[in-house]
Amino acid sequence: MNWLFKLTDRTTAGLALLGTLGVAAMMVHVTLDVIARTLWSVSIPATLEIVTRYYMITLALLPLGWVEWKRQMITVELFTGLFGQQGVKIIDALVAILSAVVYIAFTQATWIKAVEQYELGAYVMSLNFPMPVWPTYFVLPLAFALATLVSVVRIPQLFITPPKTDS
Repeated sequence: MNWLFKLTDRTTAGLALLGTLGVAAMMVHVTLDVIARTLWSVSIPATLEIVTRYYMITLALLPLGWVEWKRQMITVELFTGLFGQQGVKIIDALVAILSAVVYIAFTQATWIKAVEQYELGAYVMSLNFPMPVWPTYFVLPLAFALATLVSVVRIPQLFITPPKTDS
């Protein structure tokens, strides 16, 4: 079971790193566009489309599995103190199951849409150039599938690994 935890950890960390590199690439891209417009009155073609259709989609969703794995999602712990350590584990397992079900539904719905956009060859026009946007539709099912995997892997982890203490 440890190999599955390590694989999940490495996969989510890799996607988080990819997200970090994406932020840096977007920053460089937009900065170069601003410099080019300021100095030479020329804009890098399709900057707006690339930022909104590629960078932002990828940056918003690829780290989803990492956030789920690191347990950094927003949580409300109003009554969890009443249930004890074992009760909290059971609640966490139920939340992980519910999350997995929701992520599976999102994965399926976005996969169907991604395939549809691929078959249509979806694109946007930018300066009389058709820029394909169908590849970004596949980021969503990938991100939701990874979040599903993380949610499912977390269930046995809740009962196998000892709780972390804050020290």
